Amino acid sequence: MTSPTLLSIPELPAFDALVIGSTTAAVISALELRQAGRSVLAISELSYFGSESAGTLRLDSPSEPTIHPLLQRLNSLTPETGLSPNTIKRSMDLALLEAGVGIRYHTRPIGVLRDASGALAGLVLAFRTGWMAVRCGVSVDASNGGLLARLAGVPMTSRALGSVLHWNVLVNGSEKPVHSAARALGKTITVPGDFGTVSLWELTLDRPDCDPLEWPQRLRAGMVDCSIRQSADFPIGAAPYCLKHSDGLAASLSALEASAWQPIPGIILAGQVLPLDESAALALETWEQQVALGKAAAARALLVKLQAAVSPLHMETSGATRGNYTASAAFTRHQGHPLELEIVGFPEWKSCEVAIAGGGTGGAPAGISAARAGADTLLLEFQHGMGGVGTLGLIASYYFGNKVGYTAEFDALIAEADPERVKRATWNPELKMALLHRLLHEAGGRAWMGCFVFGVRMEEARITGLLVSTPYGSGLLPCGAVVDASGNADVAAAAGAPCRWIGREHAGVQGVGLSPRSPGRDNCNSDHSFADDTDCEGVTHAFIRARAKFENEFDVATLLDSRERRQIVGRIELSPLDFLAERTFPDTVFTAKSNFDTHGFTVHPVFMLHPPDKKSLSAHVPLRCMLPLGIEGVVVTGLGMCAHRDAIPVIRMQADVQNQGYAAGIAAAEAARLPDGFAGLAVRGLQDQLVATGILAPEVPGQVDSFPLAPSKIREAVEQSPQTFHDAAVLFAHPEIALPMLLERLLQPGHALDAALVLGMMGRPEAAPILLKAVETEPWDAGWNYRGMGQFGRSMSRLDAMIIALARTGDLSAVSIIEKKICELDADADFSHCRAVALAAVCLRDVRLGEALAVLLNLPGVSGHAELDSLQTVASANPDSIETLSRNVALRELYLARGIFAAGDPSGLGHRILTTYASDLRGPFARHARALLLDGEVPDCLQAA
Repeated sequence: MTSPTLLSIPELPAFDALVIGSTTAAVISALELRQAGRSVLAISELSYFGSESAGTLRLDSPSEPTIHPLLQRLNSLTPETGLSPNTIKRSMDLALLEAGVGIRYHTRPIGVLRDASGALAGLVLAFRTGWMAVRCGVSVDASNGGLLARLAGVPMTSRALGSVLHWNVLVNGSEKPVHSAARALGKTITVPGDFGTVSLWELTLDRPDCDPLEWPQRLRAGMVDCSIRQSADFPIGAAPYCLKHSDGLAASLSALEASAWQPIPGIILAGQVLPLDESAALALETWEQQVALGKAAAARALLVKLQAAVSPLHMETSGATRGNYTASAAFTRHQGHPLELEIVGFPEWKSCEVAIAGGGTGGAPAGISAARAGADTLLLEFQHGMGGVGTLGLIASYYFGNKVGYTAEFDALIAEADPERVKRATWNPELKMALLHRLLHEAGGRAWMGCFVFGVRMEEARITGLLVSTPYGSGLLPCGAVVDASGNADVAAAAGAPCRWIGREHAGVQGVGLSPRSPGRDNCNSDHSFADDTDCEGVTHAFIRARAKFENEFDVATLLDSRERRQIVGRIELSPLDFLAERTFPDTVFTAKSNFDTHGFTVHPVFMLHPPDKKSLSAHVPLRCMLPLGIEGVVVTGLGMCAHRDAIPVIRMQADVQNQGYAAGIAAAEAARLPDGFAGLAVRGLQDQLVATGILAPEVPGQVDSFPLAPSKIREAVEQSPQTFHDAAVLFAHPEIALPMLLERLLQPGHALDAALVLGMMGRPEAAPILLKAVETEPWDAGWNYRGMGQFGRSMSRLDAMIIALARTGDLSAVSIIEKKICELDADADFSHCRAVALAAVCLRDVRLGEALAVLLNLPGVSGHAELDSLQTVASANPDSIETLSRNVALRELYLARGIFAAGDPSGLGHRILTTYASDLRGPFARHARALLLDGEVPDCLQAA
């Protein structure tokens, strides 16, 4: 028998009470407990609270707002155009923040903590694949699925339900949805901006005859209708399960016995899981009943006597299937000692051949292709619908991409269903989402919405099962192969694959958007912040911030549009040098097309010689960069694959990620049936299938690795000075061969500085004399300040590049020259200049540079730009959807602190600022500062190779 797994889990600060659930009742309960003096953490599996109203598009204002201050706030914030989802969500945010209640979005409990006596002592939470433990004295389970109660082993039973469900949708004007069973709800909404009006309709849908986890997919598959502008996140209906109670089902809250509210010590129920009949359960969803429910649960929770925290603790999961379970460590800002917890086992569910972790841009096509290949396929998506950034992320148009293969097939379906809108080069996100659900269903695949992978089961180095959180509990899903389409390498990271974390090596990432939503607008792209998708607290902050930023909008997206995320270390890394030098591979699985849509600053030295431009490029992407090093059983798609962060802009276009996902699904269907998994995959056979689908051009199969290039090609690039991207890429890709040729070039008048720049970036001391003279005589030129959306061209000046190249030679003669350059900067200094001199200090580590940087950092306005408090950030929010200033000043401050810290930091200024940023609510900043403090220094991705 397999022994229990021992996991080390970060521990959050303890709270008196934890409230679990996304409803208004959860918020009411948290506020009541906080008002009584209890410390409270409110945890929602969604990106908001108010699921029974905002989440179902039930937008009637409270009829009795005076019954609770939360409803009064809601009324006061409601615009003249009427109640909107964003008003509801923002009201909940503000009420909790102002009361001092902790908030965690996109988080679920996956186990309960018990002390040696068996008493409830806390919860184990999961955010993506990161686990966190938190101690508490009492928990309120306000989830409609009774999630916490299930984890604690409380018995549940099926609830008798009617044959239909109702789903609210918004359509243009008074247009009637195509769906035959549609009823007008008599509510017309004027959309902010110039988008006219929409009307609210209710669709009556037959309740599917399948597992309740599959209901959303089946229902959405039947909602292919181009008139629908926005659908509710969830249907309206009573929960399919409820507490198994000796007295049967009650007809009202008042008829419930005390044992129904508190089925076991330490857990209070406050959702539809209470033992009520269907009618009574549905009646709970009104504003007045939500208030009554939340108040009643809080009153019972206040009766629980709080006990002092004790150790040791063990984790209970309501299952006994043992295995070698692994998970990734959660990133937290709390630096307490981790808990060592013994994990006995989880309930084991029916296996599938292919599991798709994520149903977004790449995951949905992967599920469709795996199912079409005949594999028993189950797709797991945390959001309420499929499609990712192109649907729930609201980026409903292609910027670039190779629109062939599966992408061309799907686009033809969109054009057929909605030809007028396609003429505008956008699509209706709701239509695309419904079509994806339909295609998966028609292919024989299944999907579970609101579910995510939080760990894996391993047999040696192979993944054999996924730990999955659902609205109705957690369990083990055995599977033959996995497509990690999380976009964040969640499954691979949980399996222990080596990964790179965004923000660790460089403080700036490609800009993140979180867009306002209007039912009259198809496409809304934004870029106004930084976020790390693996950072629970930071993601929570991002949603709160966006709802305040777009306070007058109808709604805000439920999905972060992040453009750079955690990545695997794969069996090969795709570099910008590869496609700049037109490299081919023997295992190409798709060919991407884009320009350098960087959404920020570049870090690769090739771009310090030649700035990115708008020229379209093609990039062959090999299967090996999708396979994590040392781990079998999983293929990784999207932003989680192994690629240099400056290669990502060329390969992350939606059209290309769709084709990549489709290729991954075909590969997984075959690998699931092979004893060696992906290692036994016949790559040429896979490529032939991809040619047949149109994803690959016929000439791609049979290509070989074109690197290394012949010495004559490298000589040709050297003799071009280099003048082009191609030439520069050739040199950086072949440093050993290029070195003697560049040294010759260094001696030739008219070419010496160009050669010195390349050699300096390569860290060669021979370049120092020429660079010393150039930096000393060159005045400060026009620098660059942070820009995300629409960033093309240089992100540093010519002098910035020369300073970095000089510093990388390691010649200490550069210190006095660079020190003078620092002293010429003032409080208005451009970010790129500050970044250049800070990185020079990192390379040379001379205290004189640190002291000069400290003078600059102490100038008025240069420091003090960390975001440490959501409530303060909300108060200063602005409606700019491409905001850059807040990021520019923070990046400048953080880089200067880094330079001071690396150069000796005699006054401790660098350490103090890094310590502050280690708690910044923007995850990349916090992770970067933390890495510097813990490791002393991290690379800046300036390696030439």
